[in-house]
Amino acid sequence: MRANRSRQQRALDKAKQVLLDAERERQKDQVSQRLKEFTEGNEQLLAEDEFADNLAQHLNQMYQDGQRQSVIEIVNTLGKSVTNQDPSIRENSVANLSRLAGYLFQSNDLEVLCALFDNLVKWVEREESYINGFGVACSQLHKITQRLLEDRQYWQETEKILIVLNQIQSGVIEKNSTIRGMLVKLQESLANKNILEKLTETYLNRKSEVKHVAETILANLGRRAVIYLINRLMHADKKEERLQLVKLIPNAGNVVVPVVVDCLKKKPPWYVIRNVVFIISELNNSSLYNIVQPYLSHRDVRVQQQVLSCIAKISGTKLKIRLIEALPKVCDELKMQIIMQIGQMTGEEVTEALLSLLQERANFKQEHYIELLVKICVSLKFSPTKEVISALNELINERKESAGPTDPVLVAARDTLLILEPRYRHQTQSSFTENENLIDELEFQGEQKTSSIRKIEQSIRELVAQGDLEKAGNKLYSNAVTAARDKDFNSAELLRDKLLEINPLALSEVIRLGEIIEEEKSSSITNHHIAVWSELYEKMSTEEFNSLYYAMRLENYGFDEPIVKAGETDPSLYFVNSGLVRLTCQCDNRETFLKRLQPGEVIGVGPFFSVSVWTVSMTAQSETQLHVLSRENFNKLQQEFPDLEAKLEEFCHNYDTVPEMLRMSGSDRREFPRYSVNIKISNTLLDPYGNAGKRSFKGELIDISKGGLCFSIHITSKENARLLLGRQVVSEINLGGGNILKCFGVIIGVQFKENDQQEFSVHVKFYRNIEHDHVMQVVNLEI
Repeated sequence: MRANRSRQQRALDKAKQVLLDAERERQKDQVSQRLKEFTEGNEQLLAEDEFADNLAQHLNQMYQDGQRQSVIEIVNTLGKSVTNQDPSIRENSVANLSRLAGYLFQSNDLEVLCALFDNLVKWVEREESYINGFGVACSQLHKITQRLLEDRQYWQETEKILIVLNQIQSGVIEKNSTIRGMLVKLQESLANKNILEKLTETYLNRKSEVKHVAETILANLGRRAVIYLINRLMHADKKEERLQLVKLIPNAGNVVVPVVVDCLKKKPPWYVIRNVVFIISELNNSSLYNIVQPYLSHRDVRVQQQVLSCIAKISGTKLKIRLIEALPKVCDELKMQIIMQIGQMTGEEVTEALLSLLQERANFKQEHYIELLVKICVSLKFSPTKEVISALNELINERKESAGPTDPVLVAARDTLLILEPRYRHQTQSSFTENENLIDELEFQGEQKTSSIRKIEQSIRELVAQGDLEKAGNKLYSNAVTAARDKDFNSAELLRDKLLEINPLALSEVIRLGEIIEEEKSSSITNHHIAVWSELYEKMSTEEFNSLYYAMRLENYGFDEPIVKAGETDPSLYFVNSGLVRLTCQCDNRETFLKRLQPGEVIGVGPFFSVSVWTVSMTAQSETQLHVLSRENFNKLQQEFPDLEAKLEEFCHNYDTVPEMLRMSGSDRREFPRYSVNIKISNTLLDPYGNAGKRSFKGELIDISKGGLCFSIHITSKENARLLLGRQVVSEINLGGGNILKCFGVIIGVQFKENDQQEFSVHVKFYRNIEHDHVMQVVNLEI
């Protein structure tokens, strides 16, 4: 009985197995059939549970049966579905890739694993939803990535996933918080100590063929990798290793910031702080300023220097204010560096910072005292204010008592005043015209005009966008006419040009507007001005006449008020409209009267047309009104009116009696005898702070005295020659026998030779007189 039951059970089990095997064969045949359709492009099959549930196992069996290449091809076909818009298709494709990776991981077949890996990476980069199987897929990615990182041959394959993970961590690739959190954990879990050590050693080995691959991987392994690298940097004994690490770490991006902040909290040695500051500078993020700012006052100057370099790199538009903040905190040596930087930036805050530092000069260290004061004086050349002039005069008086006439501080302060004082006078001059109330009103309404122009331009843009060019043109024309009638010529010309821009065919309207503007300009010029300067204006066209008039400033001076002082740098022409002006010069240490200027006379020919400092002084002898034409404003007219300079120069030279008067007074003679000599000399220009340039240039010495010299050089244009005025220069004269005479001075004039428009004579005044014996040695060189 029992035997029968046992036989029956075995028969039943066998029948079930036969059925099961048959079902498996059926499923296998069905999956094979479906797989063929799938590989032919039918992605919708992945939405069928039966096919999707059995696909990974079927592919594993194919692999075991030796169909390796077919499996790789099907994996890549599955990879096309990981970005499908249908969530079920996307989920099933990712799930099958994950399952197959699990089946084949132990096979150690890296080519197949790389195919699975590449398609999972593509999915991670593009997936926006936390789909079913997300965690399993990440787990498989982790296993494959770690396996690939263990073999240098496959490091380059891992770059893809690590770059994607780092971009997700940093927000470059946007993901929701759930996905981002899981992928950041995946990134950090890859950075184990063994892998980090292997990667770092490879990166530090300059001969390694995969050095750059190791660099990329380390930069994308996240926070743990940064912590490891910072710790390695702190304990590195070799300079070469430290240099390579500080170059690498910033490549990890903003994940570095909290790590370096924690590092600084541990109060590391100065060299670690310097390296950390360098790393922050390489991140080039202005918001990190507050991290480095406290180290401006670090006791080690090398740290301070690195902080300044960092500030210069990351600050952008905030550089000026941050350098000003750093100025009182850094050591004197670095103060000089900041002074030279902010001196070129100008602005009230710069002036205030320099003046504040100048007032604290008693605290300067002795070894930097002179150089600091010189650099402050030079940097103040761009600050024509009453406070600056007063402070410099105070400094000059102070130095007169403690230093000689060739003291560098005295020289720098006086040179700066010779530039600042004329600028300050022009800047503070109250300009009046016979139409004074109109000018005041226009100045008061300056901002309103700007706002009005902007509103007009906005209205025009809207009309143009609507295609209504005729209405836009009419509006521009009428507003331009109104501006011209109101003497607002800048606005009128701007609107005229805008009309031509939007409608190039409106030539007649543009020409008529030009005529109206010129008519209004002419009508606003006073009869008195025309009468006084009628001879000058007879040489000019109406357009030249109007342009010259509006390029000039009207200045008024009271009795005994200085207009120009000898030695000043002020390339301007002064036209006397009314009043009397006393012209004087210095001769034998006393003031010599030269001439009394009256309305209709012009002065300043040398400084304006040649290149020289003022050799005479002008003082108002009564209430005096002048028109002043600066070289800067005149240059703006040159392109439009190329013949204007020749006409103006001809007129001015006919009335220029200053050279003759200087000869008659004897003041054109140098303080010391001059000796003609014709030898080659070498010259080096110094920057405003007294530093020698990299290149020297040859010149031909014309004459020399104890107090100065003159040499000729070739210069391509007069405007380039103007750039030499006021520059410090060192001239070297070879006396023979290995002896070099060095003469340090300032260029006070550059004149062109009439027979050669590119040959100029450069006049130099020495800061310190040279010995007579040296002068004679130079003279005897030509014999």
